[in-house]
Amino acid sequence: MEEKLNTKHFQLYIIMDRINSKSKKSIYITLITAVFVVICMVSSGSSLQGLYDDLIIENESVIQIVPEGWTSLFDGKTLSGWEIVRYGGEGEPYVRNGILVLPRASAGIMTGVCWVGDSIPVNDYVFYYEARRVEGVDIFAGLSFPYVDTHASLIISGWGGVVNGLSSIDGYDASENETTQLFSLKDDVWHQVELRVNADSICALVDNEPLFDLAIAGKEIHLRGDLLDTGLTLWTFNSTGEIRNIRIKVLDRTY
Repeated sequence: MEEKLNTKHFQLYIIMDRINSKSKKSIYITLITAVFVVICMVSSGSSLQGLYDDLIIENESVIQIVPEGWTSLFDGKTLSGWEIVRYGGEGEPYVRNGILVLPRASAGIMTGVCWVGDSIPVNDYVFYYEARRVEGVDIFAGLSFPYVDTHASLIISGWGGVVNGLSSIDGYDASENETTQLFSLKDDVWHQVELRVNADSICALVDNEPLFDLAIAGKEIHLRGDLLDTGLTLWTFNSTGEIRNIRIKVLDRTY
């Protein structure tokens, strides 16, 4: 029973729907039950924000926020514009309730999708998405991206969930270069990720906090290894990640 009450995806909205069809006595019982569930969740340390997120998604289904000046790369309904990357033994990405789900690989270690839609810039752009880890302890929202005539990867929660940074710079990956930041991110919580790429620098923010701002002059930027795909690719490593509100904005070249 305790395990069921601790489950984030407990269908609280079903309880509330009963209000429309039951007697006054049933309404009282329903409200008391709902309060009891919330109290149990709080006492067990469950995330009310996570429950709120799920209720909003369930009720409104597909809400992809696209501010003025941005272009959405995810319709919240299908994998249109995205192609599944075959790493070997990977999970099968799918869309559920407005979310792109990258399941933990059942055999092997990676799952990902690569953008194959309309062409995107290789410089002077901002890429934004929101992500959360729902299973595993490693990278839940890795991003490989184009930079001029090469590619690099933004690492979020790598190396057991604590390494964040850029791979790679002059042969050194995100765990051992000047962008390395050691901190962990909470599971089952939506995190905002923003990557800004221009001719002089690559910078990233997580939850509106600077992760790194790297001056490119004199540095060789490249992917960590052949396993990572080129192009714009979202991927997970030994984890299940959920992603939403994927969008891109082209920067004014006078920036």
